[in-house]
Amino acid sequence: MFASLRALLTELIDYAGLFPPARLPLDQAIRNYARYRQGPDAWMLGRFVIPAARLEDLGPYHEELFCISPPFTFSVLGRGGNNLTEFLTNLRADLRDIAAFRKRHGSRVKVEVLEMRLPPDLADPRLPESASNLYKMLRVFSVVDLFPFCEAPGRAEDLLEQLVRLPGDHVGLKLRCGGQEASAFPSSAQVAALLQGCLDAGVPFKATAGLHHPLPRFDATVPARMHGFINIFLAGVLAYSRNLSPEAIRSLLDDDQADHFSFTAKEARWQKYRATTAEIIAARRDFVRSFGSCSFDEPCADLRTLGWL
Repeated sequence: MFASLRALLTELIDYAGLFPPARLPLDQAIRNYARYRQGPDAWMLGRFVIPAARLEDLGPYHEELFCISPPFTFSVLGRGGNNLTEFLTNLRADLRDIAAFRKRHGSRVKVEVLEMRLPPDLADPRLPESASNLYKMLRVFSVVDLFPFCEAPGRAEDLLEQLVRLPGDHVGLKLRCGGQEASAFPSSAQVAALLQGCLDAGVPFKATAGLHHPLPRFDATVPARMHGFINIFLAGVLAYSRNLSPEAIRSLLDDDQADHFSFTAKEARWQKYRATTAEIIAARRDFVRSFGSCSFDEPCADLRTLGWL
């Protein structure tokens, strides 16, 4: 295992086994996560993704699972809402659930991230009060020690436009990269534009859905061309460290040839572009954070097939 690849993949995969298409029962999903934490690929494992409303269902695992070091880490999915009033009511419930969960389990758990799909009237740039509403809502999170990743109710570009106008930097953008229908997969041009926009705005980036494989491939069951997680996160690293152009980012996102990528102890390369291991670590810390996947085994198996693990 070369250091550059390890830096790119460390804690990259947030395990979302509760969600489609896996949609596992909670008992199976949390036990999978506990097993992955003890396995040879544990260093790639990020947080366990769970809805805020289901945190209390983890109570029975306090002694059996949560006593095993290090602490279990969680990314909590908020309830959301169809409008601002409903969203804020649900957000208060989310924060109460998180506070109760932290109190019950103490240092055995860490809840570090809250992922939220915003309502249209909170983040619609056509509404003059939306930026003020969004800013007021986001100020809460520095107080409760949570990092919010916001998902747009419509075009992610519109949400990014709102985030750019906000003071401070305590917010990230969550991009849905796939789903169960072809229309859920953004184009390479859209992903490239959002990566560049997030970088320019200093907004951390998190992805979810449709990223089971390291490199792009066509999935006949959707049918759609799926993005590769190596492509997206290496593109983010190179944009961060080497000011990669949007055109080059788009080309990297589309590249399904494994021999165009290489990893050594000192650097990762895609064609003529390279990033040092230290630059990869910085980009992962500050910019391209993680992606949610309902499978942890599948990404690991594909990496082994490529000979990269």
